Amino acid sequence: MEGIENQVEVLARFDSAGLFPRVLKIGGRNYDIKKVNLMHSIHDGAVRIYFYSVSDDVNYWKLGFNTETLSWWIEDNYSVNDAI
Repeated sequence: MEGIENQVEVLARFDSAGLFPRVLKIGGRNYDIKKVNLMHSIHDGAVRIYFYSVSDDVNYWKLGFNTETLSWWIEDNYSVNDAI
């Protein structure tokens, strides 16, 4: 799933526990990540891909991170405002 609509800039924290997204920049707007709800990784050949389910209490995103290209993308997103 690639394309400009799925691209995102991410400010992430690296520490002894791993890599965690903190701020998303999507279309010129910043979203402060309040919670990392789930994280898992897979291997695509020799490349490790990480997936994060994150939220800011209103919006929820599933993010992908490629450790070879150091690129982030949006796999899926949902807003509680969409359900109203």
